[in-house]
Amino acid sequence: MGFLSALFDSSKRSSSRAVLCPVAGELMDISLVSDPAFSSKVMGDGIAIKPNEGKLYAPLTGTVEALFPTGHALAIKGDDGISVLLHIGIDTVSMNGEGFTAHVAQGDHVELNQLLVEFDLGAIESAGFEPTTMVLAVDYPSELSLCKPSGGNVSRDDRVLWFE
Repeated sequence: MGFLSALFDSSKRSSSRAVLCPVAGELMDISLVSDPAFSSKVMGDGIAIKPNEGKLYAPLTGTVEALFPTGHALAIKGDDGISVLLHIGIDTVSMNGEGFTAHVAQGDHVELNQLLVEFDLGAIESAGFEPTTMVLAVDYPSELSLCKPSGGNVSRDDRVLWFE
């Protein structure tokens, strides 16, 4: 991608109110996820990623407000007031933490791109689950609108959610 196209591609521009991609892979609309709790947006609006790596990184700087004991899900309240829920896999809570290694604890302050969780893609798939990872905006200022890209491959330097 050239300089000018990177400048005008809104999914690549930086913003103080943005959530970066926590795991590289193929982005998909949240409404296409096979779990109705996510596809119906009852848990929050956002995006889903079919990961091609087993490492989840902090998509923003903030505090880990919740970390499931199984390591498959966590919530971060960003220093900018944006709160996100990161959920690795569909029904992976049933794995009881096998294949997940958390590198943070509830209450930790994390920096953008800090490694949060390592997960074994093969173990998830062997257990019969999908590794699709959800990135949901669960709290943000009401005067802002949530924006997101429509799909395609994403890497960790891409914005996957931003607020205008």
